[in-house]
Amino acid sequence: MTDLQQFQIFAKKNNQKIVTNNKAVIYTRVSDVKQKDNTSLESQKEICTEFALKNGYEICAYFGGTHESAKTDERKAYKEMLTFVKRKRITNIIVHSLDRYSRTGGLAIATVENLKKKGIKVLSISQNVDSDTPTGTFMQNFHLLYSRYDNDIRREKTITGMRHRLLNGYYMGVAPLGYKNARNKQNIPIIVPNENANYIEKIFSWKVNQNLSNVEIIDKLKLQGLTIYKQRLTDIFRNPTYCGLLSHSLLDGKVVKGNHQPIISKEMFLRANGIQSKNYQNYSHKKENDNLPLKTFAYCSSCKSPLTGYIVKKKKLYYYKCKTVGCSCNRSSRALHEQFKRLLSCFEIEKKYIAPLKKQLGYTFDHYFKVQKDNTPNLKYSLATIKNKIDKTQERFVLGEIDITLYDKFNSKFEEEKRAIEKELKNNTLKSSNLTKYVDNCIKLFSNLNKIWELSDYVGKQELQKLLFPEGITYNREKDSVRTNLVNPILEITSSLSKLYSKNKSGQVVDFTNLSACVTSAGFKPATS
Repeated sequence: MTDLQQFQIFAKKNNQKIVTNNKAVIYTRVSDVKQKDNTSLESQKEICTEFALKNGYEICAYFGGTHESAKTDERKAYKEMLTFVKRKRITNIIVHSLDRYSRTGGLAIATVENLKKKGIKVLSISQNVDSDTPTGTFMQNFHLLYSRYDNDIRREKTITGMRHRLLNGYYMGVAPLGYKNARNKQNIPIIVPNENANYIEKIFSWKVNQNLSNVEIIDKLKLQGLTIYKQRLTDIFRNPTYCGLLSHSLLDGKVVKGNHQPIISKEMFLRANGIQSKNYQNYSHKKENDNLPLKTFAYCSSCKSPLTGYIVKKKKLYYYKCKTVGCSCNRSSRALHEQFKRLLSCFEIEKKYIAPLKKQLGYTFDHYFKVQKDNTPNLKYSLATIKNKIDKTQERFVLGEIDITLYDKFNSKFEEEKRAIEKELKNNTLKSSNLTKYVDNCIKLFSNLNKIWELSDYVGKQELQKLLFPEGITYNREKDSVRTNLVNPILEITSSLSKLYSKNKSGQVVDFTNLSACVTSAGFKPATS
């Protein structure tokens, strides 16, 4: 008979040693903030503590003690507890009942099983089963699955109630920007406009009446004290809540009438989203009219409202007017266009000054590039810093230190800052080899302003107007004159240089580098025809 002792050196060993000890943590939880005010949490803690002391467990820490939904395992206190027991090599998690531990069903079973492989047990006082045996494991898994089933039943009832409230016109959830959560006389939760409602009105007005881009709207809001990101602004434009309607995933693709006060009209909401609503005569209003290029670009100096336009069919003449009742700001398009062309003439460059202006603009832009170049190291340092923040945020999310909500919040913020810095760096890297091209484009444009404006179509006129006068123009009916408060910085430089050259009879180059300061205040963007 073969002696097996000689073969023992070939035996395979189980290198995975499961270490068990009497160290334990206690986890308590309620699913609703209302339960937090009663003795539920305190009772759980007392019962779990008594169980631990009675059975000889050393309590190392308490976790939970707050309201967290167990329908997901992305709970902050829950994740902190798991991290703690793994790091401190604690092998026992004591809970009052398994539904306090988790209601995720299959996911909870997988989590408990993974903990078990590492020697960590979940001990439930209410369901006292021995998870070391097949029968005990089955019973523990059954209780976890039943908790998921019970949670699904509750969820279905909740969804039915929420859908019913939505169909009755009541907004569900946290109020959007411009509204606040409140209650009506019947103590039913509603939303009402708050102090930010005026921002919503401005946002839609700028988009509809001035045709501003989202970036321009964000900049204007920032100047008025409200910082908002591009994605959120897009969500605002797509949210029918602002015009008195409700849209929700529980409504299965339907939009219903809300019982809250709208901030804007339905027509304005549609126009902001590029949809022209039909009027009662069954025709759509044409926003672009070649005969009224100054519409919404020109403002009444008295009431500050943008000028709209209309046609007198008998005379076949177009007119501009403000929308304020009783203001009586009214002017024919022909007369107002002449006023605007006279304004353009004030900024046109005379041909005899083109050659010296080209040379002087070269000096001015070259000075600007040098100033901007000095700022490049700071921008590169800021870019490296923000990239580091993005990497750390991603790392913390992967490690489970922050949930998806916090990750999205901060990552989108950092990405926005990163794009802004990269854009500024790109502007700083404009090569001097392109300087002649930029100067030629400026001269070509600013020496033919009237001609270019007259020959352009509606869109071309609008683009040129906004390029030259970013905040539009104002029309004074009493004085029958137009003026502008803000001029394109490059246009301001060329105009200033032209006027100074007309006074400088010697023709010598003058030091105008101080004029470049007005470029940096608005950002350098060489004008193109």
